[in-house]
Amino acid sequence: MSTGVLPVVAVLEAFDGPMQATIRAHAGDGVTLVFAASNTDADRVAALADADYAVVRGVRMAPALLDHAPRLRLLHQWGTGTDFLPVAQALARGVVVARSPGRNAPTIADLTMGLMLACLRGIPRSDTRVRAGQWADEGQWVTGRDLTGARVGLVGYGAIAQGVARRLSGFDCAVVYTRQSGPMDGAPGHLPLAALLASVDVLSLHVPLTPATRSMIGAAELALMQRGAVLINTARGGIVDEAALAAALTSGQIGAAGIDAFDTEPMTADNPLLSAPNTVLSPHVAGRTRDNLRRMVQHWAANIRAHAAGQALDPGDLVT
Repeated sequence: MSTGVLPVVAVLEAFDGPMQATIRAHAGDGVTLVFAASNTDADRVAALADADYAVVRGVRMAPALLDHAPRLRLLHQWGTGTDFLPVAQALARGVVVARSPGRNAPTIADLTMGLMLACLRGIPRSDTRVRAGQWADEGQWVTGRDLTGARVGLVGYGAIAQGVARRLSGFDCAVVYTRQSGPMDGAPGHLPLAALLASVDVLSLHVPLTPATRSMIGAAELALMQRGAVLINTARGGIVDEAALAAALTSGQIGAAGIDAFDTEPMTADNPLLSAPNTVLSPHVAGRTRDNLRRMVQHWAANIRAHAAGQALDPGDLVT
């Protein structure tokens, strides 16, 4: 613990003044927040100098930054996926690593549904036509599809995917899923990945980015899918081979794609998805609502206060 009265928490992402004030309000009393002045390593080093705790959200934390955090006791992911954290290096130094599993699930499940509807009904194209002084496209009688009654496949079946499944029940969808550890007790509909790909109208990805899941949806997997099927990714960009997806969209093998996460973020100008047809692209904002901001900040701040007070954290929040 530092010599200050309150634990010092380095937030390793740059936010403007109003956002900092909002985060401080949600974090509440009992912590001193220090924000990185920019997303450069130099400013993160400055924020870490006297920090007892650090929080990482949407920017990658290089393992070398741990060398500049002599007081660090706990490293907390703002969210669920820990692929941006130097987990092994932190644990080797005796630093506790924690996350907020499931807290952002309702928000991401909501956007997943929005992308499904936007892709199936071509909502962005209709908006563009109206703004250009045009009216309905007769081709939508052929290209438009219902979500109601569709067969939807979920890759991964954690809190977000289960939230999507509950929402899909209101659309009378047939929901199937696959996950590495096999069927879940009380959750019928499990299929091996290849069988799932071949049978669904909509495929939605909900797995973390790991060596095993990187590029798990590539040219071979896309070729297994029904021609014209829709792909949704609100997980991590590296799960999908973006060049293969762009080619499948161009050929019509994949009818549309709603993508919120990309292999390189922000997207570079040469990303093939920018020129691929029938895409709905959003800048990794699935978790960005004011409701979710409150939930997430309150959770990691509560964990930090508990740790500072010598209390045990929920084992489900710990990364080992």
